[in-house]
Amino acid sequence: MAKGHSAIHTDPGWADLFQSLSMPVALLQMQTNNKVKLLQSNKAFQQLFNLRVTARSQGLSQLPADFIRQLRLLNQGKTPLIWCLQTEDGNCWHFKLKWDLIVDSDPAGYLLVMQDITEQETALQLLKTKNDELQQRLTDIERLKNRIREQSIRDPLTNLFNRRFLNEFMERELALARRNQKPLAVIMLDLDHFKQLNDQFGHQTGDKVIEMVAKHLLRQSRRTDILFRYGGEEFMVILPNTTAAQATHLAENWRVHVEQSQVFAKHQAVTITVSAGIAVYPEHGTTAFNLIQAADEALYQAKAAGRNQVVIS
Repeated sequence: MAKGHSAIHTDPGWADLFQSLSMPVALLQMQTNNKVKLLQSNKAFQQLFNLRVTARSQGLSQLPADFIRQLRLLNQGKTPLIWCLQTEDGNCWHFKLKWDLIVDSDPAGYLLVMQDITEQETALQLLKTKNDELQQRLTDIERLKNRIREQSIRDPLTNLFNRRFLNEFMERELALARRNQKPLAVIMLDLDHFKQLNDQFGHQTGDKVIEMVAKHLLRQSRRTDILFRYGGEEFMVILPNTTAAQATHLAENWRVHVEQSQVFAKHQAVTITVSAGIAVYPEHGTTAFNLIQAADEALYQAKAAGRNQVVIS
């Protein structure tokens, strides 16, 4: 430990070394009232703050207030600190402040060394900016992937899931039903006389009818129900944790709402009806193939029995 700041005044070697340092250096005294007194500073320090050099101890009135706050933090042992000196052009010089006790007395004397780390901080900031840009790009790519996947499993006309997603979903729901020993219902719905409607009113009207039915199914379904456009005019609904009686009630509700709706084409109201077939795990099948086949057979029975009705397998 040096003897004190007086050594810099009396020892030519210390004084020359002190002044020749390229980094800003200052001798300071922390007084009992928590005020900082500037005792001596080298040319780099004086040029940095545009200080007027006098023979007497220099006051801190010429130093920035936020810099003095940093000195008080240093005195509290919060080291190292990074301080930014704002320039006239809006840039920032970054300095790492190091605070060493050189006179262990009351009041204590400290040596302040200011290391210019502007280049490092600029490089770190540039790296952070590039990293943020990379993270944003990765996020955008992930969103794009999700959007592409969503588009690949959604029917563009109705926004219901398409058959590509059916096998994946069915296997997952069946596994949950087996593990939890819960029922799983499958409902197949088909528009009645849809080919005749298309031939009479055109495909544009047919698309309007399909959209309308999809909206009714969505509006009257539960949050846990998963709806698919299974084919041209055919829909499928998978209903987790749903008994045969519950599935029948839901299917009948859909059938009634569709029947009560109308689509206008060629200046006339067109009434639409649907038929539905139901199968439930495990009573009517324990695999996805068996359940779908059982629901399809029940739908065929509903068609054969006169349409516009619900049949359970």
